[in-house]
Amino acid sequence: MLGGADGSVNVYRRARELGYHTICVDIRPNAPGVAVADEYLQLSVRAPERIDSALGSRTDIAGVICPASDVGLPTQAWLAKKWGLPSPLPPAAVEASVDKPVFRSVCERAGVPTYRSVSGSSGEELVEAARHLRFPALVKPVDSSGSRGVVSCADPGKLRSAVAESLTFSHRGRVVVEEHLDGRHLTIEALVVDGEIVFHAVTERTITPPPLFVTTAHLMPVELPAEVAAALPDMLAAVCAELGYRTGPLTFDAVLGRDGKLYLIEMGARMGGNGIAEVVESCYGVDLMAATMSLAVGEQPTIVSKPPTPTLVHILASDRTGRLCGIDGVDEVRAMPEVLALHLFVHEGDLVRPYEQAGHKLGYVVVSAESVDRLWAAESAVRGTLKFRLANQGDGEQDLAVPLP
Repeated sequence: MLGGADGSVNVYRRARELGYHTICVDIRPNAPGVAVADEYLQLSVRAPERIDSALGSRTDIAGVICPASDVGLPTQAWLAKKWGLPSPLPPAAVEASVDKPVFRSVCERAGVPTYRSVSGSSGEELVEAARHLRFPALVKPVDSSGSRGVVSCADPGKLRSAVAESLTFSHRGRVVVEEHLDGRHLTIEALVVDGEIVFHAVTERTITPPPLFVTTAHLMPVELPAEVAAALPDMLAAVCAELGYRTGPLTFDAVLGRDGKLYLIEMGARMGGNGIAEVVESCYGVDLMAATMSLAVGEQPTIVSKPPTPTLVHILASDRTGRLCGIDGVDEVRAMPEVLALHLFVHEGDLVRPYEQAGHKLGYVVVSAESVDRLWAAESAVRGTLKFRLANQGDGEQDLAVPLP
């Protein structure tokens, strides 16, 4: 399993329940996934040759997945091909996952709604190229995820500084400037088997206000306009056909624009993070984690969905920096009947950072109820009960309630 970020923790646990032995590959020995893996290999997920040198002689490796980030997808494709494992990723799917302008081109060729954007590696280059765009615009590293390096740009005069800031987050040294789409923010999870979309589900995504745009919650199910819901499976199938993607999970960020069109913003040839797989399982009864691992080892998953149950995941986060002194209300929250899971990724003494990117989350809670009203009431009860105590700059402590999504 390539990467031990917080979004992967429950995948390691689910793998163990299914009888798999897991090897976590991550350069960070303190990555959350390391503690729940069966083995740990301290290497970068960007170094396939070194991973092959360390593990290639083993005969017990049945599959390789990258569960929580796009960064390791090129390595997943390389290792699966080198080791002769099932379901190797096609190069086009990898490139579309790690390069946003590549995905824009895929959408154009697939005939799905798209919007204007330009990409490049310098402010001067992009100021000229972006003259025809509408502002405000968003500046993003072409290869980042988790909202790292996403900068809101109100007008062309601020584009050079926005590009310079965003470039510091790009491994490839390129950014994309794209028109800001106003509308409902969504996430689409899909499962592809033998070239067919066998399952898909949509979440309503709540994000922080500009300029950060970081996910704070996912709600499921989502009621889409009838024509959008009817067109979505064909839209996903067209993208898969263009990519040559025949087997595996997919995750998309999307916006349902005020013009009534559904725009696919970016994709990953993997499962979504932030506990979305848990939300899908609670809402529809489909275990995306088990299905993804089955496909990775060459087995056919069984997909049987049920009528939806309202479910949400709420990201636990801070709006300020401080040293964690303690967490109150943990037992009370876990005892709430609507709470399916509470995952915490910080411990007493850890440095807590403001929630400016997905990697700064403190944890997340998954809540399910018989109705949406009861769901939000339970979520409110969680926020009122769970508190993170942070040390101030001085000697005192301050109670910090979970921020509103």
